[in-house]
Amino acid sequence: MSKDIKRSGYEPDVIIALARGGWFAGRVLCDFLGLDDLTSLKIEHYVGAAAIDTGTPHVRYPLADSAVKGKKVLIVDDIVNSGESMLSAVAHVAERKPREIRTASLQYVGSSKLDPDYVGERLEDWAWIVYPWNFMEDMVSILSKCMRKDPNKRWDLTAFKHSLYTNHSLDPVVFEITQPGRLPEVLEEMERIGRVSSEAVDGKKYWKLL
Repeated sequence: MSKDIKRSGYEPDVIIALARGGWFAGRVLCDFLGLDDLTSLKIEHYVGAAAIDTGTPHVRYPLADSAVKGKKVLIVDDIVNSGESMLSAVAHVAERKPREIRTASLQYVGSSKLDPDYVGERLEDWAWIVYPWNFMEDMVSILSKCMRKDPNKRWDLTAFKHSLYTNHSLDPVVFEITQPGRLPEVLEEMERIGRVSSEAVDGKKYWKLL
């Protein structure tokens, strides 16, 4: 992505990383592009009881006008999925009179309402991407979703692995190779935050959704 930016001749004065997913990409792009001006913008979506991202985007912490006025801006996120967050960010930044705005995303889903100026990878089909910087958060959400399909069930590690495979095409062997020993760690975190309870039966551990 940084090579594409350089080849295009665009030289941003400031990078705006969309919180929280864009923080990693924004910081690394600063290094690749030789920039030291990095700021953040948090876009939130109001979601209903079904936890579906169909709400109206809202800027939680507005930017100061001085952060972008008269500057060439690059807005960065880890993934552009629906495009709503990036569109809201562009509109918010545009109100503060920058010289120019361009957008960048590590990954882009083709059904998005916005096609970023710079993209690391284009995805034809929607997918739930789990990045290293939000592994725990996303895995808690994924496992909770699996458990809600059978809320009264007592789950062991084998059942979780089977559900991840059948519902999310996540091969348990590949998962263990890429994230060794992480599944019990995720379940420990789920218990800590009150999502599940656990019990040992005949020396085997089971979890149940709270």
